[in-house]
Amino acid sequence: MNRRDLLRTTVLGAIGAGAAALPARALDRPAGYDASKELEAADWKPLFLDPHQNQTLIVLSDLIIPSTGTPGAKEALVNRFLDLLMCAEKPETQREFVAALAYLDGACLERYKAAFVYLPRDQQLEIVALFAYPHTQQTWGEDIVEFPGHHHFENLKQWIVGAYYSSPIGLKEIGWDGTFPHGVFSGCQHADGEHSNSSQ
Repeated sequence: MNRRDLLRTTVLGAIGAGAAALPARALDRPAGYDASKELEAADWKPLFLDPHQNQTLIVLSDLIIPSTGTPGAKEALVNRFLDLLMCAEKPETQREFVAALAYLDGACLERYKAAFVYLPRDQQLEIVALFAYPHTQQTWGEDIVEFPGHHHFENLKQWIVGAYYSSPIGLKEIGWDGTFPHGVFSGCQHADGEHSNSSQ
């Protein structure tokens, strides 16, 4: 499955599950059109996130899934894929996502007097570790106070990890060899208008 098919499946699935709308006409695309190229374009701009939120997502995703011996989240264009997904999500999910990014920045401003993207890498790692493991200093029998930063971090981490392992780079990490189990769907082979009276 290539990125085009992943985008189509994920975005259309999210739209279909979240909305009950009137049937809409499919977008007309030329034969061989590859939607993944839109995400890979040099002049790509986010549709949902603002530039600062987008940059925050890039930096955070690179810390969560860095490039080691294999490409990481930044190379997999996780931020671009998530920006597209958020366009199709319900408003509550969109608000939660943006609130999580804002909480991260707020915590950094309070602790370091600078937004997350402007921190040196060691401080970025420090705040991420604090969010990811908030109770590592707790001892047996002590009451654990709920830390909202952990919830926000987990929300962002789940989106980032899900997007990464939906990309060709991530799928190859878990053993996908690039083949299609059922072949590539080539579309309806009937002529235009042939189905117009089929449901009557």
